[in-house]
Amino acid sequence: MNLIPIPPGLETESFVLEAGAMRHAPEILRKHWGSAPKAWIVADDNTWRAAGEKLNGILKAAGIACCEPYLFPGSPTLHATTGHVDELLAVFPEECVPVAVGGGTVNDLVKRASGVKGVRYCCVPTAPSVDGYTSYGAALNVDGLKKTLPCPAPLAIVADTETLANAPGDMFAAGYADLMAKIPAGADWILADRLGLHPIRQDVWELVQVPLRDNLSDPTDVTRVFMGLAATGYAMQLCRDSRPASGAEHLMSHVWEMEDLCFNGESVSHGFKVSLGTVVSTALFEKLFSLSVDEARRFAEPGLNRAAREAEIDALLMRGCYGSEAKEIAMSKFLEGDALRERREQLYDSWEFLREATRRQLFPLAELRKKLEAAHCPVLPAQIGLPAGQFLHGVAAAQLIRTRYTVLDAVYELGLLKVLLQFL
Repeated sequence: MNLIPIPPGLETESFVLEAGAMRHAPEILRKHWGSAPKAWIVADDNTWRAAGEKLNGILKAAGIACCEPYLFPGSPTLHATTGHVDELLAVFPEECVPVAVGGGTVNDLVKRASGVKGVRYCCVPTAPSVDGYTSYGAALNVDGLKKTLPCPAPLAIVADTETLANAPGDMFAAGYADLMAKIPAGADWILADRLGLHPIRQDVWELVQVPLRDNLSDPTDVTRVFMGLAATGYAMQLCRDSRPASGAEHLMSHVWEMEDLCFNGESVSHGFKVSLGTVVSTALFEKLFSLSVDEARRFAEPGLNRAAREAEIDALLMRGCYGSEAKEIAMSKFLEGDALRERREQLYDSWEFLREATRRQLFPLAELRKKLEAAHCPVLPAQIGLPAGQFLHGVAAAQLIRTRYTVLDAVYELGLLKVLLQFL
């Protein structure tokens, strides 16, 4: 059994990664849930065919008791909502071991339902598509707003590389894009650290960022990409926060998800929306620090007063699909008057440091585009069905939905958002 070493202090205790890994599932369940575990597989119709049915047979053949599996429909695309969590809670068997067999959505639904029930679960991923398999917390749509709700990470992960490699190609591309997003997310963390808003935790930084470029080096290597995604999930466990995994690029993705972005009749995957957000975030950093401090001062628009900012936020949220908390979140970090002037001066004083630090962190925009294209990831709005107006609106609105400080906050507070948007 190929047990992957896990950093100390995590909730996840076993991680099996190899071809045919599902054959070890009975041993893993008995190791962590006792001699007579009762497995409850949750999947959708697609992931049941990909792995769930085979796993169910393996468990039964090994003498593991199995509850009736719960299958979500395979079509239309399953979304991670609190309503689906409630659906699972209504049928949750007593004294069971929940086993999430699927992609990121199935995993988040089972993770949250298990957390509410106070039981630990086992994750059997079917695609190398997201970093959330190993993370603390579940990313769910809560009354319209995408939020990360607290719940423990899986106690064990059984990842069969044959299953991962056989996943649809666009799911692997989505995973590669989600891993690439850690590059600009790291630049956002450098920015927040420099401003004293969210200090970098060095052990967490090294867990994600040190192997990151190597894990991204081959857009065909499923195992390497999955290892990178898993490391990011571990980092979120350690931090109890998604800062190591996401920045402005994920906020844009969340906005387009809340707007129910579809292309050719299908919901656009998380990873493909993040791919475009990664390009935008990198472009904003690159264009921002192509300016001198004098140019930044000269191009800056004056800050708004509170009433004007509220009106601006209302206009950005006019579609009404962003949840009831978005305006409150946006206003909680609004700066005006002396506070805004102080923040601008703080950024100007750090200009050369930030220019060099983010240059070292980021791939140059042209190189980034080539890497994403080589992995069959979208780099243009039209490739995910985004009209120009909705695209630019999503970039501006993304700054409203989290208190997390990113390049979007910096360019807004510097009065440069409108100036820089025209270069996207």
